[in-house]
Amino acid sequence: MAVEPIRSCIACRTSRPKGMLVRVYAGPDGRLGIDLSGRVGRGVYVCPRRACLEQAVKRNELARCLKVALAPMTAEALETLILEAVSRKIAALLGLARRARKVASGAEAVDSAVKRHAARLILSATDASAGTAEKLRIIAVQAGIPWLQHMGKEELGAALGTTPRACIAVTDPSFAGAVISTLNKIPVERDARETAWSDRRVKSGAESRKVWG
Repeated sequence: MAVEPIRSCIACRTSRPKGMLVRVYAGPDGRLGIDLSGRVGRGVYVCPRRACLEQAVKRNELARCLKVALAPMTAEALETLILEAVSRKIAALLGLARRARKVASGAEAVDSAVKRHAARLILSATDASAGTAEKLRIIAVQAGIPWLQHMGKEELGAALGTTPRACIAVTDPSFAGAVISTLNKIPVERDARETAWSDRRVKSGAESRKVWG
């Protein structure tokens, strides 16, 4: 089994598998970009924690490590770039999963996928009703699979090339893992991220959680 390369956060200097960090690069115009593919130009890594984003910006670590003059940037703007990159990648992953017929969309299809033990991840829209979200969370807990929230109903439907969707189930473990790994790039407060990092296993059952984006 291949060992994931280790990289260091430019803010806190902690070394972690690079899949747990966010890669930032500078474009030719001096504007920052987020590289979730790991293939764009010269890049540096930062923990997906708000404290690390703030430190990287305030101490000018990004410009120093990238060795370029950067356009002005705030931690909030950097977080927005990350959120946008995450949403684009999630949309792309869901589109690929749909074409591979590895997605069940809509409440009935999700329920059927769970009953057939085919569901590997339940993803519900952030603007789904509280009752719908809670029902999906309970279904995930009972099935022992992860439950996450990301994108609104319009965005979730658009990613699948269909009408708005309140929920979907990913039925392929590789696609499910890629979605979860990507959502883990969303910056959070320190305590929440450290709790997640204490155990890299996919959270499921009673550990199902909410990821906002």
